[in-house]
Formats: sequence, C-alpha cells, structure tokens
Amino acid sequence: VPTQVAVDEENNDDGEDKSAESLVPLEELENLSRNELRDLRKDYHKKAEVLRVKRDELNLKSQSHASERNDLNVKAKEYMDSVHLYRDRRNGLNIEVGEIRDERREVSNGVNDLKDQFLRLKRKRFSGRNLPPVSRLRKQIQELEIRQMTTPLTTEKERALVEEIGSLQNKIKEHDELIETDTEVLEARDEFRNVEDKRRELSRTMQKTRQEAQVCHNTMKDSLRLNRSTRRRADSAQRMFVKVKEKADEVHNEYIEYLRAMQEIDRTTASHSRSGSVADQKASAASAEDLFAKFLAGEKLSTEQLMIIQKAGML
Repeated sequence: VPTQVAVDEENNDDGEDKSAESLVPLEELENLSRNELRDLRKDYHKKAEVLRVKRDELNLKSQSHASERNDLNVKAKEYMDSVHLYRDRRNGLNIEVGEIRDERREVSNGVNDLKDQFLRLKRKRFSGRNLPPVSRLRKQIQELEIRQMTTPLTTEKERALVEEIGSLQNKIKEHDELIETDTEVLEARDEFRNVEDKRRELSRTMQKTRQEAQVCHNTMKDSLRLNRSTRRRADSAQRMFVKVKEKADEVHNEYIEYLRAMQEIDRTTASHSRSGSVADQKASAASAEDLFAKFLAGEKLSTEQLMIIQKAGML
C-alpha cells in the first residue's frame, strides 16, 4: 500500500502547474529576429527537458503502482481459491456429520433394545441375587477415586476409602463371573456391549468430523477476510496507477507541445536564413531609406550602400 508520504508527494505533484506556459503563437514567430528565435528555442528546450524528466518519473511511479496492483491481485485470487477449497471441504464434512448422526441414531435405537433385552434376561435368570447395575458400581468407584485425589485424608480414612473401592470392584468382578455362568445372558451382554461400543465410536467420529468442519469454516472465513482486504489494497493501487498515469500523460502532452514549437522555430529560422526575418527586412528598409535620403542630399555613398538602395528598389 502506498505510504502516506508517497501519497502526499503525488498530491503535491497534482498541485504543480498543469499546463505548459503559454507558447508564442506561431504567427508571431515571423516577427522575431534570428537571435530572438535562437534564445526562444533554448528556453523551450530547457523547459521540454524538465517536462521529459518529470514524465519519466511519473511513468516509473505508475509502473510501481501497477506492479503492486498485479501482485495484490494474485494474492487476492490465491485467497479466493482457498475460500472455495475450504468451503467445499467444510460442506463435505458437514454432509459426513449428518450421515454419521443418522447412523448413530439407528445404532442408538438398537443399543437401547439390546440393553433392555439383556437386563430382562439377567433379571429373569438371576432373580433374587440382588445384583446392582454395573454402571452404578462404576460411577460410585469414579466418585470415590475423585474424592481420594482431591480431598485431604488421614491414613485411616484413605485406607477405608481404598477398601471401599476394592469392594466395589470385587462386586463388578462377581457380577461378570456370575453372568459368564449363563451362556445366553453372556451373549446378550456381549451383543449389547458391541453395539454400544459402535455407538461410542460413531459419536467420537462425528465429533472429530464436526471439529474438522469447524476448522475448515474458520479457515474459509480468514481467507475471505484476507481476500477482501487484499482486494481493497489492489483497488487503491489501481486508483493511484490511474491518477499518476493521467498526470504523466498530461506532462507528456505538454512536452510534445514544446517539441512542436521547437520544430516551428527551426522552420522559421530556416526560412529567415533564405529571405530574412520580418524584423530584419524592416531594419533593411529603414536603412535603405536613410541611405537614399543621403544619396539625394548629394552625400557620397559606398558601393555596398548603393547596392542596399538598389536592392530596396529605390534606384
């Protein structure tokens, strides 16, 4: 992005004279002597060189802005390509999440049915054994383990806590050993656990896929934000390019006007070399009139002076 200093400099350029100084009209060149034409041409040449240098500097500035604009446009396109890429990935992952959710819903329904079948069969086969649910035992163990890690305990209390945890673990072990004595109950439990494991795996996969979709969405948003900011910078560089290029064209046109004026001076000078300028012709006429007056007064004139009078058509 052009710095503020650079922008101010270019604004200052715009504040300079926007047109060449008034040139001497072509019809007035005929009234100038060869010396005046020579001096005028030197002045035009000096001003034309100033304009040429200024034009070249402005063209370099415009090229710099154009190069910056092109680079930014390339970056903006890369960011937009990234937007499309991650948007497509996100959409694809969201579709996967929906498919996994539908599959998990079906599996969950099956898990609930298998769990009910297993519990009914277990109660039927082991009625009167007063077996607590394994899930409740595991929850109690977890609560006791958290209490052991987070609560300051005396040695005696910690020992009692460990014994209680061990007792609960033994109940789970006894529970499993008892179920293993009945093949039908064991098969029902294993079938329920297998489907439950599948449901948990689907939940993990769905969560992971959802997180990946969110990452793609965030990356897409970042790329879109960068695309927009880069596009604004490219547009700014384009505006600066147009502004400086227009100024360069103005200066170039002024430069061309001076070149054309110098060509006219050269043609006028060449014409004067053949016939003399209007000013020279007037001076010669005035001189011839003075010499003719002297001739009429009887003064002695040189051959050259007589030729001037003759050339003016007075003899």
